[in-house]
Amino acid sequence: MKKMTVKKICIEALFICIAAALAVLETMLPPFVPIPGIRVGLGNIVTLFVLYIGGSWRAYDAYAVAVLRCFLAALITGSLLSAFYGLAGGVLACTAMLTARQLLPKSKNERFGYKLQYLPFTAVCGAVFHIAGQLLVAVAFYGSKYVLTYAPVLAASAIIGGILTGFLTYLLLKKIPRKLIDNIRN
Repeated sequence: MKKMTVKKICIEALFICIAAALAVLETMLPPFVPIPGIRVGLGNIVTLFVLYIGGSWRAYDAYAVAVLRCFLAALITGSLLSAFYGLAGGVLACTAMLTARQLLPKSKNERFGYKLQYLPFTAVCGAVFHIAGQLLVAVAFYGSKYVLTYAPVLAASAIIGGILTGFLTYLLLKKIPRKLIDNIRN
């Protein structure tokens, strides 16, 4: 494992704060649909960004962003239970996205080493597994498997949210100037 520099620690802390701020902002926005628990997952954009940025950024950095943003967002909103939902969902989502990224075709010509057009698919994998993690926590918390009847609705929302966050991350990676990306990478 490469030694982390002060610069990278600061950038990672900034990423965690941005992801938590996006997650908190999303809780304050009016819902897109009148079904409780359905959100786009804007904080996941930062985790996807870290997974695809390359350079000195590794999988454990993406896990750190995913996990710590959940705790920070829970602290800000005052919801301890949401930390458990977010932690289970975040770890499973990050694992699914990392696996999808590894299994999908790589590119020697892309500056990120991976074909960015697969980003929405990677994000959908993460969103679906995030829902799965949250449902597992709900089953454990409520002690009932009946919460799983909500799974099809949540899975459909995860697919839509994953496509959106994947596309937004794609745009972010494409639009950020190369010089800035290279500065973040190293």
